[in-house]
Amino acid sequence: MKCFTFETNLNSYLLKNNFIILILILSITFSFSSCNTVKYVPENENLLTKNTIFINNKKNVDDEINDYIVQRPNQLVLGIPLPLHFHNIGNKDFETDFEKWKENNPGWYKFTTNVFSEKQTRGLRNFKYNMNQWWLNNGEEPIILDSKKTTQTVKNLTDHFFNEGYFNIKVTSEEKVLKNKRAHINYNVNTGKPYLLDTISTNIESKVLDSIYNITKEESFIKKGEQFRYSLFANEQNRITTLFRNSGIFRFNKNAVSVEVDTSNSNYKSNIYLIINDSIGNVPFKIQKIQNVKIYTDFSFNTKDNPIKDTLNYKGYTFLAYDKLKYNPKFLLNSIFIEPNTIYKDETRELTRKHIRGLDNFRSVEIKYTELGNDNLEASVYLTPLKKYSIGFNTELTHSNIRQLGISGKLSFLNRNIFKGAEILKFSVQGSFLDSKDAAKNDKLLNAWEIGGDISIELPRFLLPFNAKKIIPKSMLPKTIFTVGTSLQENIGLDKQKFTGIIDYTWESSKTKKHSFQLLNAQYIKNLNIDSYFNIYKSEFNEIQNIATTYFDETLTTTSVIDFINTNIDSDFKASNPQEYKTAQNIKKRYNIITEDVLVPALAYTFTYNNSENYKDTDFSSFRVRLVSSGNLTTALTSDKDKNGSKTLFNTPIAQYARTDLEYKKFWSLSPENVLALRSFIGVAIPYGNSNTIPFSRSYFIGGPNDLRAWQIYDLGPGSSKSGLEYNVGNLKFISSLEYRFKILNSIKGALFVDAGNIWDITNSSVTASEEKFNGIDSLKDIAIGSGFGIRYDLNFILLRLDLGFKTYEPYLPSGKKWFTNYNFNRTVYNFGISYPF
Repeated sequence: MKCFTFETNLNSYLLKNNFIILILILSITFSFSSCNTVKYVPENENLLTKNTIFINNKKNVDDEINDYIVQRPNQLVLGIPLPLHFHNIGNKDFETDFEKWKENNPGWYKFTTNVFSEKQTRGLRNFKYNMNQWWLNNGEEPIILDSKKTTQTVKNLTDHFFNEGYFNIKVTSEEKVLKNKRAHINYNVNTGKPYLLDTISTNIESKVLDSIYNITKEESFIKKGEQFRYSLFANEQNRITTLFRNSGIFRFNKNAVSVEVDTSNSNYKSNIYLIINDSIGNVPFKIQKIQNVKIYTDFSFNTKDNPIKDTLNYKGYTFLAYDKLKYNPKFLLNSIFIEPNTIYKDETRELTRKHIRGLDNFRSVEIKYTELGNDNLEASVYLTPLKKYSIGFNTELTHSNIRQLGISGKLSFLNRNIFKGAEILKFSVQGSFLDSKDAAKNDKLLNAWEIGGDISIELPRFLLPFNAKKIIPKSMLPKTIFTVGTSLQENIGLDKQKFTGIIDYTWESSKTKKHSFQLLNAQYIKNLNIDSYFNIYKSEFNEIQNIATTYFDETLTTTSVIDFINTNIDSDFKASNPQEYKTAQNIKKRYNIITEDVLVPALAYTFTYNNSENYKDTDFSSFRVRLVSSGNLTTALTSDKDKNGSKTLFNTPIAQYARTDLEYKKFWSLSPENVLALRSFIGVAIPYGNSNTIPFSRSYFIGGPNDLRAWQIYDLGPGSSKSGLEYNVGNLKFISSLEYRFKILNSIKGALFVDAGNIWDITNSSVTASEEKFNGIDSLKDIAIGSGFGIRYDLNFILLRLDLGFKTYEPYLPSGKKWFTNYNFNRTVYNFGISYPF
């Protein structure tokens, strides 16, 4: 019944639009149904449609077990083998030779040559051939049941469960041939009872190794009562190897560790004998110390045989250069963890390599150890520098929630090792042409521009008036970054000029945890085009003009609005027209917020947790918290005030507020090409002291291609209000998104998503409408919901994205019409984006 009502209320354009879409969907469905899935399955062969594993008569639900299956059915997209259907659209029997094709298709050839020329006929035929090849090459060939691969899967499953301690494992397979050249396979696994670890004995002949081993014996992976698993022995072998190589045993390797297992008992228990050899190649293991550390600061393979020209000894280290020594040893040692007169450790080698690479001063890092006559070691660190100066120019297509499209260019200059301590000086000038709806000529593409420049110095250490090494040691990669910059905008909002200054301290407390403390993140924002405010925010001008016409019979200009409000919208007007008074005061309030020049002297701390292994990892989680405090110290140090009583610096009001952002992301790898992604964000900004509002540039908005995709940027909120204003902002925001990402065909990806969120006002201003305020649990009904689907094209170096968002739940609509009222293609929001939304 709902569907019928929904359809009958559509306008004629929507009927036409949806009719075309319906025809397109029916055409695709007909094409797939006509392309039989077994079209290219040979006679007496079968298409593999399903694998099922039963473990002890129960269907397996563990994805890890499915990884041992050698042959898998064709890829499914939402339950349909789309890649196979695409492949079957092609014609494998298409004649490649034009002359033979002409002979075999005389009627078609005659028809086309009568309508077109011979040359055009060839071109038409070649186009058809190329399209045919595209379907065949980009689709997926049918997976034909192969009994050899079934046998290999049985072996894989047997080996896996045997390695898990099921020594009486039995695996069988059953290939079931179905109708119409289809088949599926059942794998039946009978594990039996697992063996457990019983007596664990060690045989370590070397007293040195035995003493080291016993210190960490409790950390062993092999413990009595545990289920027998070969992975435990591999983990223990790696643990012992790491232990010894970080305890001075330079020659030790994991081949010196072996395990013997006795499973002769009939009670499903195994006795373990751990054996650690005392030597390698008849050379006994012993603790070895590093006697010398040599650092070659300008090593090159081409000049390695040249004589050393510059040498310096500093704190027991020897610095050498084939040319002049260009690095200050004191600062370079911040990245060297190999110390003279200490025992050998693998971890100091890896830590040194990691830190030196992080300096971005050296092309390569190679660390070698040489055994000396007294069994001590000499460590040699070979550093190959990058070029001191570099100039780069790059252009890119940009996109964000704020700007739908932009083309930017950046010219950068880089000076490495500027103060001989591996520092990096960067200077850049950038410019962008943008697509802005704020522009005077907003019917033109790329109608706005922005130019700017910044300079930064990155130091690979903390620059502080006190020693912070006890709190944050050099192993945490401490860095100090100073940045100053400016930018100028034209045709973007009210046109702004910004000046920015940042002092940022960063460090990594572990592989997964990163910190940033911005002692200063100051920004001065100056509006250059205030007189255009009501030309840009036309909906606000129309509202105040309606009040002026209705109650004062007055026609306003875009430059007389504020004077009109100050003169006429007073307490007398409020008494007789409270709603119109609130509307006018709200417009004035927004005008003051957006047009006010502001100084934001913020202090910020950001903590990030990310357990991703690498950029290809699709199964990980991350968490970020950012705490910001603005204006506390600055307002305490200044006594200057403006006419409104707000403290100022350089005649500019100081923004004073506190802000907290929390964001959590989780990614589940359902299969190699299928990922479920979750993102949740909540943020709150509270003005106090010198400020009654949050600066516009620091407020929250919602909507856009990386946010709530069923609404355009700034279109939603606050709360359940429907203001119709061009820019809606708040100081409380919540959004959560769930997205299922899957492969459709080669580089073409798909996605289904649901977004939910909104913004609210929590300033308790007297002119803020009740529906805009956050009122606790009751305000959760204001959370808007959007859903939709997306198409992405992966170019490896960049991902292009088109997401279609449908308004699913609209909190501002009347009761009974909030769900699915505008869930149609006519109200769809098309989001073009670059890279994933989160």
